[in-house]
Amino acid sequence: MEIQTSSSTALASSSKSSLALSSTSIVSISPLRLFLAYFFFIWYLVIVLVASLGFYTIITRFRHSPDLAPSSKHNHQELDQEEEEIWEGVTIIRPIKGIDPELMSCLESSFQQNYPIDKLQILFCIDDPLDPSIPLIQKLINKYSNADAEILISKNYNILAGHSDDYFGPNPKVNNLSKGFIASKFDILWIMDSNVWASENILRNSVKSLNENLNNGTKVASHPRSIKLVHHVPLAISINGSNQNGNENKDEDEYVLTPVESKESISTTGSSTSYRSTPPPPGITSTLLSTSSSSPTPIIKNKRKRFLKKYGAKLDEMFLMTSHSKFYISLNNLSVAPCVNGKSNIYRKSDLDKSVSLMSSAINSQFFGDSKVINDSKILTSESMIPGNSIKFFSRYIGEDNMIGIALWENCMGKTGLSGDIVIQPLSGADNSINDYMKRRIRWLRVRKYMVLMATLVEPTTESIICGIYGTFAVSNIFLNQWFSWYYFIIHLIIWCGCDYYQYYTFVNNINGHKSLPHWLINLPPKSRKFINWWYIWVLREILALPIWILAMIGHEIDWRGKPFMIKKDLTAEEL
Repeated sequence: MEIQTSSSTALASSSKSSLALSSTSIVSISPLRLFLAYFFFIWYLVIVLVASLGFYTIITRFRHSPDLAPSSKHNHQELDQEEEEIWEGVTIIRPIKGIDPELMSCLESSFQQNYPIDKLQILFCIDDPLDPSIPLIQKLINKYSNADAEILISKNYNILAGHSDDYFGPNPKVNNLSKGFIASKFDILWIMDSNVWASENILRNSVKSLNENLNNGTKVASHPRSIKLVHHVPLAISINGSNQNGNENKDEDEYVLTPVESKESISTTGSSTSYRSTPPPPGITSTLLSTSSSSPTPIIKNKRKRFLKKYGAKLDEMFLMTSHSKFYISLNNLSVAPCVNGKSNIYRKSDLDKSVSLMSSAINSQFFGDSKVINDSKILTSESMIPGNSIKFFSRYIGEDNMIGIALWENCMGKTGLSGDIVIQPLSGADNSINDYMKRRIRWLRVRKYMVLMATLVEPTTESIICGIYGTFAVSNIFLNQWFSWYYFIIHLIIWCGCDYYQYYTFVNNINGHKSLPHWLINLPPKSRKFINWWYIWVLREILALPIWILAMIGHEIDWRGKPFMIKKDLTAEEL
């Protein structure tokens, strides 16, 4: 009996000691540490939920290319009269500067849309009359002679100034687009960069989404906002010579070109600031021309290792197929603010004109409240001006795509919607270095930090490593009673990487499932890529995310298409 009592006493004493030790351990977490843990835990949940929404949408809505308006016919030439009457006329406007990789097939996708041919107008806008793309575009127009297609070239191009009479602000893309807006016959406009390819049903899906208020094929509430801009998820594919083997029909005049930074030696073919990554076609004698005969070319001067030279395009591909697309789609679905990439957008010319004309009453607008902005909007949308003139207003901004989205959001009670489609940009995998990738990311981050400062400031917290660090800190302190659990951090990264891998190949299978593909999308390299080869590109991109963001935050100058610009605090740009 005494022994049992002693044991009970010892057990009770031991339990009290354990509780006391546990209490001491919990109390040892300072209030500040506990506050930070809960703060980071809440933010961690927000980021994980937003990322999960994007991931879920991708694996459910982007598994296959959608057909929101199925047709019994196989191409636009077979559409009967009754079906043609359903569709509204659309003007496709493509701004061109120089020759981008696989330019011909990217531009040809506009002619191959499953849409009534008499309801289409295709305009190619060019600033420089000596632009090397003109003969290639003319071949396309001759090939599709039944299409209403035209090349619009600006007047009085000044080679020294680098622009023509169509100069309304520092944004060269908007300056180039302006003549297309004025010449457009239809109210619905499809603004599409020259370097992206679109599948055959995108236009049908987009017009249906615009007219019926659809987002990813699902009807959304039209009150208080209705869809005024339909956009497409931008992706990129790294291509090289191996992608092009066996293509006997490849136009011999087409070769891969990529932009060169303004500080580097440049090619002087017309006004195109570029250099060749593959041998030029017969008849072109010089492969690389420098602005100075004594100055070595970028490739000769900069003897970078092969590793550094060939991974820029793969990093872009990885970024767009994983991190960017996940949050881009999720933010569009949440519809808390416009989130628009300008690769491929569809909206009404009349809505854009209306949004600019209403800026005169936007005195309290964060973006358009400046008195000069209001005065310019009045001038551009006066009664004497023709429809479409309002696009000139956006030439003051480098990020005109997002500013157009904001204008429709603020002044037309509009929001953006996705059609569930992707557009694909081919990138040269032979001459895109890691440094080139970093410069592209830094450039657009610097633009975004003035347009959406808070979103840009928190962007690093959406990346897997940083998110994992503060998330692990929060979970470790709240639930595991320790500073940092490496086991949880590793599990976090494994799950994040696994989701990105599944998402990446969801897009690859989407691309592979299209009925008609250009040669460079047949036998996609990712289809035969080993996981370890995919994984080290993923790791490299994740590691580079924070250094890129820091470099973007500490600078103000950007380099675009060979020209340096300074972004000012009022969101406008100044060409240097």
